[in-house]
Amino acid sequence: MEGYKTKRGVSPVIATVLLIGIVIILALTIFLWFKNFTKEAVIKFDKNIELVCDEVQFDADYSDGTLTLSNYGNVPVFKIKVRVESEGNYETRDITEFTDLWPKNGLTQGGSFSDIIDFGVADRVVLIPVLVGKTEKGEKRTFTCDENRYGYEIVI
Repeated sequence: MEGYKTKRGVSPVIATVLLIGIVIILALTIFLWFKNFTKEAVIKFDKNIELVCDEVQFDADYSDGTLTLSNYGNVPVFKIKVRVESEGNYETRDITEFTDLWPKNGLTQGGSFSDIIDFGVADRVVLIPVLVGKTEKGEKRTFTCDENRYGYEIVI
């Protein structure tokens, strides 16, 4: 019976502290992991910027290598993402990669843009509006509208 007294285990206080520490670390890890799934809302005109995409109205024309864009809506278009498709592949680039003449503040209401742009050997080109809004913290953030709903296909 003497052998039982020489064995020692972890005291109940230390075991409890270790268990609480492990639970706190797990909870913090799960919280930070889920936080990355939620987006911070971007606001424009006092509503979610995704809803403002419905109000974007622009027209585009591409002839003789010249791209002409006109914003006839009430929403300024900060930039345009250009999706160039050729031979089953595609690449999405910013319009400023094609031209230096894009207005710094984008296309305001009633604004227009025109420049000679080479899309290479493209089968299809889709122009996707990019808006700028503010987060709840007041930081400016860009938002690219959904390509399938708001993309404008131009004929090459």
